[in-house]
Amino acid sequence: MQKTPGRTPEARAKHWTKIITAARGYPEGITAYCRFMNLSKNNYYFWFKRLRSVHPEWHDLTNHPEIISESRRPKSEGGSKEQPETEVSLTTRRRKWSISDRARILKDTDNAEPGELGAILRKEGLYVHTLSKWRTERDLAKMAQQKKQEPANTASTTESNNLKLENLRLTKKLRQATEIIKLQKKISDLLGDLNMKDD
Repeated sequence: MQKTPGRTPEARAKHWTKIITAARGYPEGITAYCRFMNLSKNNYYFWFKRLRSVHPEWHDLTNHPEIISESRRPKSEGGSKEQPETEVSLTTRRRKWSISDRARILKDTDNAEPGELGAILRKEGLYVHTLSKWRTERDLAKMAQQKKQEPANTASTTESNNLKLENLRLTKKLRQATEIIKLQKKISDLLGDLNMKDD
């Protein structure tokens, strides 16, 4: 049984009262709520039966098919309950997703509109923290793949940077040479004018 938050019995009862009230109002039923909130149904029904006596509003069992089916089981003369043909299991089996399923779900959730994410998670029976874990794993895998590819590109990147620097150096030299030529031409023109005046 999962540990209930709270140091006192009153705090734990208050915690489960909130959960049970929310679950009873969940449109898709108790089972779907427990699956969505990652709650054990055993814990839920344990606390429901324990707190039901102080909550008369919980006497309506419309949302509790497990309890209804249990109460309708025929009893034998010895008082022991007969086993029905089909029993409702209160234990949930952890679902396993394949790599292709994970990729498909990640793609769907990445492309989903803001209001569609919850619907996709409910449809797949997936929790938000599991989706976050998958996204983190995917991002780490991409980073690792990029790091593997970096050494192959380092040589070409270095050569490209060296060529750019050389190009800048030559361009600067060319600009300086052009300025010197212009200056020499001006000096030559001035000297020519002075010689003409002396003559």
